[in-house]
Amino acid sequence: MNMKELQKIYAYDPIKEKFIIDVQLEDYRDAYSDWDFSPFINRDLDEDLIEFLLECSMEIPLKYALMIDFHILHQAKSQKREERTLTGMKNFFLYQLRKMKNQKVRVFKDIVSFLAIGSVLLILGSSMKNFFKESLLLYLMSEGLFIGGWVMLWEMFSAWFFDMKKLNDKIRHYKRLLNAEIRYSYSQNN
Repeated sequence: MNMKELQKIYAYDPIKEKFIIDVQLEDYRDAYSDWDFSPFINRDLDEDLIEFLLECSMEIPLKYALMIDFHILHQAKSQKREERTLTGMKNFFLYQLRKMKNQKVRVFKDIVSFLAIGSVLLILGSSMKNFFKESLLLYLMSEGLFIGGWVMLWEMFSAWFFDMKKLNDKIRHYKRLLNAEIRYSYSQNN
């Protein structure tokens, strides 16, 4: 999307050079999951809000900075609640980033495992094929090992090129949301 198309969808602050994601909330609590009863600084964000913020972040190219504007409809300004909400959001994004980094480690371990198993199966299948040409059963077993080896190598490439890319993209967007400027605005009758 070019700049003009983006500015039709999102407000743009030319002074700060940031696209603004507008979020309307009835009150501060609407930013958090209804199912999580931990303190606000450790509470999970609402799933719909996370999905919305991620979709907006993915729609706006990474070269542009973001600002999230929470428009609170039915509560008066409270500096203390703003700070708690801001801390809670930062904690949530940091937690998500830690989880995704752990996922990357698991995917990398899977890649190494797939490579090792695939290589062993290919070597065994190839060796059996060369030594046991007369026996049909051993020939079929070697073909099975050969096929299994190629499947493991395919899984390795799939994890490497697809799973790792998805994780890296998600990490970039969560970092972007973590670093986004957050401001609050209020309805005039509050």
